[in-house]
Amino acid sequence: MKYLYKLHMLLISILFCFSVFGQVPPSETNFIAPLNIPLVLAGTFGELRSNHFHSGIDIKTKGKEGFPVIAIEDGYVSRVKVTPGGYGRALYLTHYNGYVSVYAHLKDFHTNIASYLIDQQYSRQKFSVDLFPDKEALVYEKGDTIAWTGNSGSSTAPHLHFEIRDANTQKVINPLLFGFDAKDTTSPTIKSLHIYPLDHQAIINGKNDTLRIPVSKVTPYKYHINQDNIILDGVIGFGIDVYDQLDNAPNKNGVYSIELNLDSTLIYKHDMDGFYFSETRYINSLMDYHAKKKYAIKPQKSFKDPNNKLSIYDTLINDGRIVFNSIENHQAEYIVKDIEGNTARLNFNFKSDSSIEVPSVHKHRELFMYKNENKFHDENISLIIQPNSLYDNINFSYKVLKSQNNLISDIHCIHHEETPIHSAYSIAIAIDSLEVSHRNKAVICMIQKESVVSCLPTNWDDDT
Repeated sequence: MKYLYKLHMLLISILFCFSVFGQVPPSETNFIAPLNIPLVLAGTFGELRSNHFHSGIDIKTKGKEGFPVIAIEDGYVSRVKVTPGGYGRALYLTHYNGYVSVYAHLKDFHTNIASYLIDQQYSRQKFSVDLFPDKEALVYEKGDTIAWTGNSGSSTAPHLHFEIRDANTQKVINPLLFGFDAKDTTSPTIKSLHIYPLDHQAIINGKNDTLRIPVSKVTPYKYHINQDNIILDGVIGFGIDVYDQLDNAPNKNGVYSIELNLDSTLIYKHDMDGFYFSETRYINSLMDYHAKKKYAIKPQKSFKDPNNKLSIYDTLINDGRIVFNSIENHQAEYIVKDIEGNTARLNFNFKSDSSIEVPSVHKHRELFMYKNENKFHDENISLIIQPNSLYDNINFSYKVLKSQNNLISDIHCIHHEETPIHSAYSIAIAIDSLEVSHRNKAVICMIQKESVVSCLPTNWDDDT
């Protein structure tokens, strides 16, 4: 038993050493670019997309397909995935320094990979496949051509989607940390400042409402707000709407870093170095989802919702929730950077005043706590939201609209579409009468803006 214990300890120690030393820091790698053309980006890492962060960089290919895709380092093909949507034709190359490079929306694969793929598709009798070849099967050296650029999958124009991942955890890492030369000499652009009341007693210029303020550019990298006499009281949060543009492309891309200083104290900072796929949907908590839905803009909040599990934050004092409870003058500064260090600054002043009378608050029907299972029932509808599906507590609202001609039930308005939800919830709708022969054809539909209707997975239950 004594020797067995030592053997176990030895094995654990060896495994531990491999996990720690298997990956070198990005600055110590020597990757080459995945294309032999200048890297002009249509999309940067961590951009705010629909329900997810952009997990790589999008490299323009001059509006054409067929540019050779290069292995950025020695490695072996660890995955080949083909789907009609998503990444389309995608290739995963595992390197011996602890990273995986991903190449997506491809047109064709290298001959050896293509032959392997076709054999697997025929043997499985499927077009869509997700394959994991043996390590020794498809080995390539740095600089080898492994594929050709295309426009496959859910791509709207020819380009290469390129990622770098941690081979052990599959965490996606900002490719521009590895020294790829994507020319960027322009500072980010700041569009607007947003100030949020974070409880029902917070006051912003006499109201318990969000204040959205346009900004003006003073110099190529300095901005000021177009409003004076801002008076705040209570628990307040700030946000900012920004984008970045790289050289030789008009695309409005995401920024790398946002920080907020209040009275010379760093309150908030995040850098877009990397994230896990399991946390990507928390983007709907980072951004001002209400503004996205109502105004088609995407301000980034400099405070954290209670159920936001993002790991991108470097500094977050009191979750970015600032309590003003005195009469004082304040100075604040936003500093926004791209990964090349180009910087934009927004300075603004305001006053806190605790002598302001708190406005009356309307009573709401029911409070939903984000930690709890939340249920709502009446004679028309039954609703169940699982714990941690909300990012914060909400005052739930519900109303019924009369049925339209082509519907067999009334229209049920469940809270507000401007409130994001992390996980699907279940809903049951009472129907007065429906012929038995039609019941297995009945579906619950979601009506969105501009009368867009989408059908949801539905079961008929006679016992409910």
